[in-house]
Amino acid sequence: MESNKGIISEKNVNEEEHSLKGALFSSVVFVGGTIVACILLLLVLYMIRI
Repeated sequence: MESNKGIISEKNVNEEEHSLKGALFSSVVFVGGTIVACILLLLVLYMIRI
């Protein structure tokens, strides 16, 4: 039983690392993309105004 628990915990660690990497990637993409989109929108509005 104890050997099975060790195998399960190692598998969970790999899944947690994969999940954290996915969460980090999606956060960077969505947050960074939103910031870039807002900056571009402000630039376009500023250029249209002039």
